[in-house]
Amino acid sequence: MNHTENEAHSRKKTAEDPKGAADASEAETGGAGRGEKPSANEAGSPAGRRRAGHGGQSSANEVGSPAGKRNGSGTARPAVILGGAVAFLVGCDSMVVAPIAPEILQSWGASASLSALLVAAYALAYAVTSPFFGALADYRGRRPVAVAGLAVFGAGTALTFAAPNLATGLACRALAGLGAGMVMPTVFGEVVSRSTPQTRGANVGVITGMLLSATVVGVPIGSLLASAVGWQWAFLLIAIPGFLAIFPAVRVFSGVAPRKADGRAGDGESATGGGPRGGASAAVAGMLKAALTHRGLLLLLLSTGLWHAGFAVAYTSIGAFYEDRYGFGAAEMSWVTLAAGAAGIVGAVVGGRLLARWRAASYTAVAGGAAALGVTAVAFLPGPVAATVLGQMVWSVGVVSAQPAFMTLAATLNPRLQGTALALNGAAQYFAQFVASSAGAAILTATGSFAWLGAASAALAVLSAIFVRGVRAR
Repeated sequence: MNHTENEAHSRKKTAEDPKGAADASEAETGGAGRGEKPSANEAGSPAGRRRAGHGGQSSANEVGSPAGKRNGSGTARPAVILGGAVAFLVGCDSMVVAPIAPEILQSWGASASLSALLVAAYALAYAVTSPFFGALADYRGRRPVAVAGLAVFGAGTALTFAAPNLATGLACRALAGLGAGMVMPTVFGEVVSRSTPQTRGANVGVITGMLLSATVVGVPIGSLLASAVGWQWAFLLIAIPGFLAIFPAVRVFSGVAPRKADGRAGDGESATGGGPRGGASAAVAGMLKAALTHRGLLLLLLSTGLWHAGFAVAYTSIGAFYEDRYGFGAAEMSWVTLAAGAAGIVGAVVGGRLLARWRAASYTAVAGGAAALGVTAVAFLPGPVAATVLGQMVWSVGVVSAQPAFMTLAATLNPRLQGTALALNGAAQYFAQFVASSAGAAILTATGSFAWLGAASAALAVLSAIFVRGVRAR
């Protein structure tokens, strides 16, 4: 069975028996999806050779073949470069709102206390719609979803530039969040698909690092631009390259499955080569059902949610903490954010490389320990401001360095549902951040103490590291 027929057969199997396809895929990929190598006995078998070809270094023949060009590490660079640029734009768009929210709301004649709504509109749109578009990418291919996502993202960000009032502005932020939810799962999926297990963690780490670099580079530039010529231009500066990224995306992202040599679609494929007969809605529903009945993926989503809730429950009130303890204002907090963000970028890039050598569960346990230690130092250890900032840097390294592990696990638990799993993972992240930030604000208002938030953050990080071990066991 050639590559095209095999892909068509896989899609048919997923649509007809989602749970069976999920289990079969997991059994077929075995430990390779978790970074394990085939044993000596397996290596001599057809399955072992197949795992060696996709789970280890590609052979000379494979690298020269079309499949090798698609999956080999040599072709990962275009996806990493474009994906990193897109991740930077998405990071800037989601984070630049916080420091300039008072100016935005003042221009709309709204209260500054409503600034959280600007973040909530973006996050909820991402969380609610991303799983659908991730499944659609599995059905139609990543290219159309990525291109459409960039167009929607650029439009939502550009329209924010011209929004005349709060209601319109919230709608524009939601539109930008929808576009980000379309494009980011396809970015991670493309990078993972083009990488070998040895380079996968490092490449995902680069994308995660670019997301975070928006805090270190993009947000300060956006704030400076807003103070110089008006907040609207910060969004226009993000929207223009977002639109321009559409052109390379057409070439870099994978399209639909090719037809057979005789021009017919494969068995069970639609006339467009996009998936099983019955239409896109049936195929997408089948993929979501398969993903949401996959035990390993459900544990991963739980771990992802706990991890990001642990970060958000304390971090969203970090400004109030520094103001209360040290009397810091916006200027001082910009330096704290810069230091923590830089530490997080290092954690993402270096951690991604370490992930190639460690099991994901063990790696996440170490990251969880670092996150818990760092936030505990921030919340409970009295001392000079330098010690507190150092604790926050350790916290940032722990939180961010785990991102490549979560993304890699989501992408490899079931390769047939890669886009769906990545989108669900992103949705769990954004939804957890939304809920935890709201809960953290309520707790701080009720208790007046950051210690409760620090304790909750540390406990959630440890719980996440415990639950993710079940993903490995599965």
